[in-house]
Amino acid sequence: MDRRARNIGSLGWKCLPAVAVLALAGCSSPTPTQLALSCPKVNIIRDLAEVTQFRPGGNGPSDVVTRGLLADFFGNCDYTSDGVTVNVNLQLMAERGPAMQNDQANFRYFVAIVRPGEEMPAVKREFDTTVRFKPLEGRVTATEELSPKIPLPVDQNAGDWNILVGFQLTPEQLEFNRVLAARASPQSPPVLTPRK
Repeated sequence: MDRRARNIGSLGWKCLPAVAVLALAGCSSPTPTQLALSCPKVNIIRDLAEVTQFRPGGNGPSDVVTRGLLADFFGNCDYTSDGVTVNVNLQLMAERGPAMQNDQANFRYFVAIVRPGEEMPAVKREFDTTVRFKPLEGRVTATEELSPKIPLPVDQNAGDWNILVGFQLTPEQLEFNRVLAARASPQSPPVLTPRK
């Protein structure tokens, strides 16, 4: 499984390498207030969770170059004196299509952070990632490591903040996904838990 760390920054946001973030745990005992704090809500946007790439001029099953799926995520969050760092491991699955001519697939996804009570993101960052297949390998899973930091006053709860993730799609890819989503049954998203 391939693992990559991604940076999210600017507009008051900060990203720490995953190893540094994990080292924050255990620096001090949590206060009763910290124990009641919750993690921001992380959601993979349903219509943007998949992408199907076709060869130029094609749109049938035999024209599929590759398919990507933001399959799941897991993680936690760390409260410190200057905010909360959200540690998200995003699982990206890629399938080789019949029209693939080489051993790699390129995808672009985004991470957006939304303040409580707002709909428009305060920050949105796009990331390009490449998934490589071994010869004759039909499916690959990669993990993208994300660690956005929300600057908050001490003991302020970040549970009402939202982190949204999805593929950056063309209008045609979005319409294709909406047709697929109409046929699928809804699933409950995973929930992050604060680190103790």
